[in-house]
Amino acid sequence: MATHVTCHLPTDEFALSETLGSASDLTLTCERIVGLGEKAATPLLRFRGPDLSTIEAALSDDPTVDAFELLTRTANEALCHIEWTNRVRLLVRMLTATEGVVLSGAATPRRWTFRLLFPSRDAVSQLDEFCTTHNLSLDVTTVETWDGNGPDPLGLTADQYEALVTAFQYGYFKVPREIVLDELAVEMDISHQALSERLRRGHDTLIERVLHPGAPETEDSGVRTDSEATSGEPSQLSSVNLD
Repeated sequence: MATHVTCHLPTDEFALSETLGSASDLTLTCERIVGLGEKAATPLLRFRGPDLSTIEAALSDDPTVDAFELLTRTANEALCHIEWTNRVRLLVRMLTATEGVVLSGAATPRRWTFRLLFPSRDAVSQLDEFCTTHNLSLDVTTVETWDGNGPDPLGLTADQYEALVTAFQYGYFKVPREIVLDELAVEMDISHQALSERLRRGHDTLIERVLHPGAPETEDSGVRTDSEATSGEPSQLSSVNLD
């Protein structure tokens, strides 16, 4: 039974505490983040704040950053590709050790907020036990399960959910891909066009409902709406394709 979890982890227990504390009102959202089992995430992070003139120096000095590339920057936004240190990679693997997937992440100087997807509710209990054993202050605020009947908490239809999960299980999203779309369509006994449409619509729904582009987290209410974002306006940064 699919289980969606929203949880928080103190910034000083995870990553970028020094960077986020280096300037006032600095927040970030993950534009792209992937974590599965033993694979560590190397995300694109969008920083927002009134003054980002020192962001490169802060990232260079941050003990949780192994390397970074500043892809583009405006007066109040910066898009960076981050490579974590071994300790952070270990924590990411911890978050996804039971075949969990990191759907989204956002951070303030105080805490990180993650949206995770697990194949079963038991996996959430294992995550909680791991954090307790390693003295990590994980705060799980919502746990939603879905058995394929009724509406999915993420807004996916049953067909979209099946397409995304099957594509994930067969390695369609891995780099390099372990199966191509035509082969996956045969496995699911549907047409290439139908599968492509389900994956596209499923991605659109996940981006709209989970990632909240350009909307950093608030301390009290989880994630801001676009109108409440730091800049109050859509992102001015150009898109970057890492595929």
